[in-house]
Amino acid sequence: MIAQETEEEMLKMLFEKKIKGIKAVGFDVGHTLIKYKNPLNWQGLYRSGLEHAAAASGVALSEDMILSATEVLLKYNTRVNYREWETTSDNIFNEILTRWGIQTDLYNFKYGFYSFFKADAEPYPETIDTMKKLKQHGIKIGILTDVAYGMDNEFSLEDISVLSDFIDIAITSVDVGFRKPNSAGYLKLLDSLAICPDDMIFIGDEEKDIIGAKKLGIASALINRSKEIKDFGQDHTFGSLSEIFSVLDL
Repeated sequence: MIAQETEEEMLKMLFEKKIKGIKAVGFDVGHTLIKYKNPLNWQGLYRSGLEHAAAASGVALSEDMILSATEVLLKYNTRVNYREWETTSDNIFNEILTRWGIQTDLYNFKYGFYSFFKADAEPYPETIDTMKKLKQHGIKIGILTDVAYGMDNEFSLEDISVLSDFIDIAITSVDVGFRKPNSAGYLKLLDSLAICPDDMIFIGDEEKDIIGAKKLGIASALINRSKEIKDFGQDHTFGSLSEIFSVLDL
């Protein structure tokens, strides 16, 4: 009898934790929906990225050029120098080319750099099925993602093109001019989906994802696929995206 009562209490607690009235789910992209093999901090891979960019645009690199470009990239590396305002890829890579004193095809240069870091990107195994099921329940899906080094939407959103059938709106930090946890992106996401903060849960893999959501009263969930304990004040923690259905009252 005791065991039965305990099980009933646990089921009751699980039901009470379910979030009611959710109309939309907001997602981060990198390490949330999409798997990347490269680290979050690209600093150790600058040389390879620059070599890739130079090859794509026909530039002959010297050691001094690599060192000079590294200084620029570090300045805009948010893992080293925190900032909430966003810049553009043109600002960053024109600054590099100006230092080098050369002219080349800016598009090919940028694409060569970004494509090195985006190689082998792919959705997590449960991503598509989770998004498909959410849409079947009439849930809107929005994307809010910070991009690396002012990456153009053409490049940054390429990785989620396979998910385009399920996404209602995709917003990047370049679109709003600010990075998480600044409220600007979350407010634009809410406005674009025509919903209130109480109508959405936001899922991301970093502290800034959680802080930004909580500032506006948006329910938050941390996706944590590691064994490391992470407490950023999130409302829920998921080891897999599919676990969202354990908290939604659908």
